[in-house]
Amino acid sequence: MAEPALKHLTYSVRTRCPDCDAELSILSVINGRGGSEYWALQCIACHGVHLDIVDPPTRH
Repeated sequence: MAEPALKHLTYSVRTRCPDCDAELSILSVINGRGGSEYWALQCIACHGVHLDIVDPPTRH
């Protein structure tokens, strides 16, 4: 039996805090228009909250 093909998705999401360069944790992801998503992220060091609007992923 053939293995099913896996589809890899690539997102462009910020992973470091723009204020202090510490790691960000995901608070929530909300669906947006045209397949985009709104990612709410919080810094683990300074506790700043950041919003990224992420375009639909590209398929590889």
